[in-house]
Amino acid sequence: MIKRSLILTINLLCCLCLMAQNDGVWTFSGKVVDAKTRKALSHVSVTHRNVGTVTNEEGEFTLKLKETPATVTFSCLGYKSQHLSAAECKSHEAEGRPVQMQASSVVLSEIVVKGVEDPRGLVEQAIEKIDDNYSRIPNLLRGFYRETTQKRNRFISVAEGVVDVYKSPYYRSDWRDGVAILKGRRLLSQRKNDTLAVKLQGGPVLPVHLDVVKERDILFSYEELNNYHFSYKGVKRTGDQTAFVIEVKPAFVIDYPLYNGLLYIDQETLAFTKIELQLDMSDPDKVTRSILRSRPVGLRFAPHEFSINIDYKTDNGVTRINYIRNVIRFRCDWKRKLFKSNFTIVSEMVVTDRQEGEDVKPIKVRDTFNRRDNFYDKVIYFEDPDFWGNENIIEPTEDLLQGIEKIKQKLK
Repeated sequence: MIKRSLILTINLLCCLCLMAQNDGVWTFSGKVVDAKTRKALSHVSVTHRNVGTVTNEEGEFTLKLKETPATVTFSCLGYKSQHLSAAECKSHEAEGRPVQMQASSVVLSEIVVKGVEDPRGLVEQAIEKIDDNYSRIPNLLRGFYRETTQKRNRFISVAEGVVDVYKSPYYRSDWRDGVAILKGRRLLSQRKNDTLAVKLQGGPVLPVHLDVVKERDILFSYEELNNYHFSYKGVKRTGDQTAFVIEVKPAFVIDYPLYNGLLYIDQETLAFTKIELQLDMSDPDKVTRSILRSRPVGLRFAPHEFSINIDYKTDNGVTRINYIRNVIRFRCDWKRKLFKSNFTIVSEMVVTDRQEGEDVKPIKVRDTFNRRDNFYDKVIYFEDPDFWGNENIIEPTEDLLQGIEKIKQKLK
């Protein structure tokens, strides 16, 4: 079954962009840290109403809004939500003070005990409530997408862009769910020994084909549930919400690779709020057949990691996808050659805005990004300091900026 297989595949060929931004009407740039340890917090959701972004690996962010907000909200798994007024935001920015988030403590209740007794039953209850907890009307999500390729510790390819994602109601599958690229750009190393790189197929379709809550055949069909063992791992808190943590592990050896992972289920609504999955690597040949579409003759491929992290956000009682990240790590080497190369592909998308309602129309077929396409081939290279305009993006990390500058210098 195609949904059970890994939708994202890679070609061993050649690959990937740089970044710039313009200030919007109102901007707030800063950094988010743990209040006690002062450690930077990554993947923190920074939002005002429907508009938002996430912090990068160094805890940094820039939020762009069309109007001055009443409050900006920061939320992250394991931490209390933080709310700052517009004046407080600007005070933090002017003084260079990071936003500090307090780790949350969790008080166990009677319902937690029930989760301990039957973790699979809890997952099944959550699946049954998907139709109630998730959007029942069409959504058009605006997102920022980025994919990077590293050879060892060196960036060799970057591509990024703004995309629209059409999501039909969660109570049904719909072939019209799709992605359109609004704007994008790329940057590729021209070193001779980088000619063997990678092309990630279907990257921008992450929020469509790897949304396991909607595409239930990946994990949440009853047929698939029977392949797993479930165990209860306690509770975690995101802002004012408490989530059960359920661990999943393969229970059997079958003809395709299964996942190890954690499911976070809201204590009150039983909505899935976060899902972390890692493909079981115990059989490398099986994994290779699942994720590798083609490779040159004489090339050996050894997979090390295939992981998916999905964050969902609840607003006014409706839960929607907010952030998704996919990591693929593998090694390549040629027969009769001494050196081996380790590659890492990271693709991520954050929802920065949305429209919803029965009047929201699907993306036209001619504009839809095909899951067999490569994002890199769909965007062009050019350098424009005002490229992003008022669009919200994921801020590049320092190492990514340095990697981009090195590639640009080589091109010059």
